[in-house]
Amino acid sequence: MSQSLSPKGKKVFDYFVANPAANASKVAAKFKMSMSNVYKLKASANSASPSNKPKTSRMLPLPEPKTSWQKIVKEVEETSNVDKTLDARAEMYGKFKDGASLMQAVKRELAAHAAKHGKTFADDQWEALEMIVHKMGRIVNGDPDVVDHWVDIAGYATLISDRLEGNAR
Repeated sequence: MSQSLSPKGKKVFDYFVANPAANASKVAAKFKMSMSNVYKLKASANSASPSNKPKTSRMLPLPEPKTSWQKIVKEVEETSNVDKTLDARAEMYGKFKDGASLMQAVKRELAAHAAKHGKTFADDQWEALEMIVHKMGRIVNGDPDVVDHWVDIAGYATLISDRLEGNAR
């Protein structure tokens, strides 16, 4: 991966290999690179890092359930229908790929604009912005009358304002 990168991209990639927990916003500011490129390089570096590779290449079998809660978990897993859940979500939020396309475009635009103006954010601030964009995407792509989306947007903004006023939750 790192062979096809620009010199700056290689530096950022190598930085993430050496510092996998580095804050993407700070790295973007340090190297004067867009957040979207930094996120891509961080993901590539994390997947290339040997410390992230599983220690074993095979899955170990689960033991047979011995307690009642293990039996309940096994029953739920066997009777869960992922397709029903996904169909219900598509009904409420629209097609996942359409929502994802909209949300990622907005997030990339925010990251590029922030980088252009030298803005960096605390992790909770950036996460709140991304979650607000996510909820906006669900509103625009799906059912705008789902009250929870609007409440969630207010909640993410409140978490940040509360933290800035000294009341982190």
